[in-house]
Amino acid sequence: MPKRAARRTAGRGIPPVAVSSMSTEVTHTGSWKYIQPAYHDRVAPCSQACPVGIDIQGYMNLLREGLVAEARQLLIEENPMPAVTGRVCHHPCETACNRAQFDDAVAIHAVERMLGDLIIEEPAAKVTAPRRLERVAVVGSGPAGLACAYHLARLGYPVVVYEAAAEPGGMLRLGIPEYRLPRVILNRDIERIRSLGVEIQCDVQVGRDVPWWSIQNEFAAVFVAPGAHVSRALGIPGESGPGVRRGLEFLRDVNRGERPDLARRVVVVGGGNTAIDCARAALRLGAEVVVLYRRTRAEMPAIPSEIADGEREGVEFQFLAAPVAFHAANGRLTTVVCAEMELGEPDASGRRAPMPTDRQCAFSVDTVITAIGEAVDVAALPDPAAGVTSVRVGELGQVGRSAMFAGGDVTDAARTVADALGAGKRAALGIDRHLRGHGGRVRDGAVADVSRFGPGGNVSAVRWRGADPVRRVAPLNEVVAVEALNLHHFERRPRRMDEFLVEHERQHGGFNRSAAARLP
Repeated sequence: MPKRAARRTAGRGIPPVAVSSMSTEVTHTGSWKYIQPAYHDRVAPCSQACPVGIDIQGYMNLLREGLVAEARQLLIEENPMPAVTGRVCHHPCETACNRAQFDDAVAIHAVERMLGDLIIEEPAAKVTAPRRLERVAVVGSGPAGLACAYHLARLGYPVVVYEAAAEPGGMLRLGIPEYRLPRVILNRDIERIRSLGVEIQCDVQVGRDVPWWSIQNEFAAVFVAPGAHVSRALGIPGESGPGVRRGLEFLRDVNRGERPDLARRVVVVGGGNTAIDCARAALRLGAEVVVLYRRTRAEMPAIPSEIADGEREGVEFQFLAAPVAFHAANGRLTTVVCAEMELGEPDASGRRAPMPTDRQCAFSVDTVITAIGEAVDVAALPDPAAGVTSVRVGELGQVGRSAMFAGGDVTDAARTVADALGAGKRAALGIDRHLRGHGGRVRDGAVADVSRFGPGGNVSAVRWRGADPVRRVAPLNEVVAVEALNLHHFERRPRRMDEFLVEHERQHGGFNRSAAARLP
C-alpha cells in the first residue's frame, strides 16, 4: 500500500501496528507461530529486598485492581506495623525496584504509609482464645519484640511481653522524634497487637524485677530483644564536662515532652539516623545546628532522605572532621577541636576508612550531642559475658539448640526498624517450628524456599501457615531481573513524590493521604 494511503487508513481509527524484522527473541516472547505462552511465577526484587518480608508486588497488584481492603489485609498479614514503617523505614525495596532502572522507583513507602493509616482507622480485631497451650515470653517491646508477639499470637500462642520502660515501643518511642513518628500512630499500631490477646507488662525489667530462671521455667520459649539503649563514648578529653550530651538521652528527654536548654550553637557528632534525629530535633528547639561527620556524605549510614530533609530545614554539615577535644570555660562549653580527616582504604564496613591528618579546626559551641552508635546493655541479657556485644542466632533466631531466641539490636543484624520487624517474625516462626514442627516444610534447621520471597529473601508468615492466596507455580520463587522484562510495553512516568499538607504538619509527621493514593 502506498505510504499516503496507509496514513489515510490509520487516520480512520485503525491503530498503527509495530512490525519488526528482527527475531521475536528480542521481545522475550519466543516464536509466536508455534510456541504456546507459559506462566512463570517470579518474585519482584522489591519483595525479596524487604527486611520485613512483605508481598509488595501482591498488594500493589490488588491496589491496581481496586481491591483496597484485600491489599490492606495482605500487608497486615506480614507487617504488624505498616503505619510505622511507612514513616520510618529506609525502604530498601525502592532501591531494588526494577523500575528504578527504567525511569524512577515506585514510591512503595508512601503507598505502605497510606495503607497503614487506613488499617489503624479500622476497629481492632476481636481477642480470640489461644489455640496453643505453650506460653511464650518476649523480653523487650521494641519492633523486634512486638513483631514476634504479633506473629506468635496469630499462630495461636499466648504471649507475655516484658518491657523495662513505662510504655511499650522501645526505640520506636524513646529514640525516634515525634515529627517522624507521631505517638498516636505508634500507640494505635501497638493497640492492634494487644487486641490479639498479647499481654504487655511495663516497668518490669527481666533480670532485676523478674529473675531469668523464673522466665525460662514458666514459659516454653523465650524471645530476647532488649534493644541498644547505651550510647557509645567518644573517649576524648572534655567528654564528661558541661554542655556535652549523649544522643539517646537527648532524644528520650525530647520524646517525653521536655524542652532541653541547648542555647544557640549546637554541634552533633555522628552520621547515623540517631545523629540526624538529634540534629533535626535540636533545630526544632531553636538552635543553630552543625553535624560533624568523619567521612563524606556518600558514606553516611543515615537514611538519605532524612539527611536531605535536615539540610533543607537548615542543618549544616561539616564532613571529614572528627572531634579530638572539648574545651570549657567558667563552667560552660565553648569550643570543639576537630582533626581534619582524609579517606584511606576500605575498612571492615566496606567504606573508606577515615584517617586523621595533621590539620585541625575548631568550632564555637554551646552544646554538643554525641551520636556515634549505640550498644546493648549486657546486663539485660540472660547470660552476660565480658566483651560480648551481640548474640549469635540461627536463621530463625534460635540460640543454639535451646528454647531461647533472640533478634533485633542484640544480634549482629542491621539496626533498622524494618530489620528488627523481620527478625521478630523469623523468631516467631522459629519458635513455632521448635514447639511443634511445621508439617515437614523445613529440614535441618533451614527455611523451605516455599516460605520465602525469592531464594535469598525474608520469610513469609502467610506462606509459613500455608495460607498463601496465590497459587505458586515455581516453588523456588525465582526473582525477575530487569533484563528479563520487555520494557517496550511500559510508559515512562515520573515518580510521584510525597505531598505533605503544610510545613507545620510536615514537621509533626503529617501526610497527605489523597496524594499517597495517587502514587504508583
